[in-house]
Amino acid sequence: MLNFFKMNKNNGVSGFSMIEFLIVFVIISIISSIVLLNLSNFRNDQILKNTTLDVVSLLNKARQNTLSSINSTNYSIHFEANKVTLFTGSVYSSSDPTNEVINFNRVITIPLDGINIGGGSDLTFERLTGGSIGGSITIRLVPDLTKEKIITISNTGIISSN
Repeated sequence: MLNFFKMNKNNGVSGFSMIEFLIVFVIISIISSIVLLNLSNFRNDQILKNTTLDVVSLLNKARQNTLSSINSTNYSIHFEANKVTLFTGSVYSSSDPTNEVINFNRVITIPLDGINIGGGSDLTFERLTGGSIGGSITIRLVPDLTKEKIITISNTGIISSN
């Protein structure tokens, strides 16, 4: 019968050679880098998706507050490259303590050409109807500018995203 577990002639000690160790190390390194890259892409995609949902939620809240005539006023959203703000009325004041702000993760931005709501950076919902001037907002991933979500606001105030 063959002996599959032969010992080396070096005093009965067997082990890995340096070349075998390096080959295993390179294979593990390649697999690890592929997995980490995919996890990073997945994480960024999830951040983009969650940020879009947060912005849509804030837009819906502004519309609902306006339709409900809370404080007998209308509500608006102010858009910036790295955050969105829900505010009372139609004139934005960054120092108003009642503002509700959503700050974006560092991998998310609204590009300069991404705010298409009548030439400004504020979207106001009309009392009684909940309508607005309509338009769209583009939210992008900074590391991969080809990945973006577009939020569309109709003239009737209905909000949707892709």
